[in-house]
Amino acid sequence: MIRSLYERYLLDQVNNAPEQIPEHITMILPESDLLDAQGKEKFREVMGWCLKLGITTISIYVDVLDTKEEFQKQMVSTLTTGLTDILGSFPEEVGFFIYDEKGDLKKERKGNSLTVHLSIGFGGRAEITKSVRSILSEVKDGKIAPEDIDESVIESHLLVKEEPDMIIRSGGNHLSDFLLWQSAYSELYFTDVNWHDLRKIDLLRIIRDFQKRQRRFGK
Repeated sequence: MIRSLYERYLLDQVNNAPEQIPEHITMILPESDLLDAQGKEKFREVMGWCLKLGITTISIYVDVLDTKEEFQKQMVSTLTTGLTDILGSFPEEVGFFIYDEKGDLKKERKGNSLTVHLSIGFGGRAEITKSVRSILSEVKDGKIAPEDIDESVIESHLLVKEEPDMIIRSGGNHLSDFLLWQSAYSELYFTDVNWHDLRKIDLLRIIRDFQKRQRRFGK
């Protein structure tokens, strides 16, 4: 009863400043958090919470800890199938893009309410490297002149174009190799709460904390 009242209190506080609810949040998760039924159900719950709060973009990095190529492919296949099924169960206005460990698009569905970018084992350094190679290929083909390459050109070749307002690291206290270019001015939030134990109250606290911050965008 007390928890329910506190959750309602937090929700009221968050909704009192809807213009300050982050439009784009990023979450960093190890693959072990999403392999069992509890982890997948938590994924479904969190997506539902974000949808109701009016968050428009979620980018999720699944950190595949084992670097063996054979294991990575198996893990990517397993996670892609399971998470596609979950995202596909949401209304059609929820879109998603799922990338494998090489940054190749495996599954997609365009939506107009919430968009989920899910990168399984494909980090920020690899993303920037792939972007540079793509630009060099266009220079070679005469599609773009070297002197025309600027930040906007690089950004247009990245997988995730939107810059996250907040990066949430669950159960950890260090950054991850994800959205390195896009996250230059993102707010960071580290929580000791593990993914399986994450509650709606915890997410509301995170958003309330974001609303209280004064963003400086590197200034």
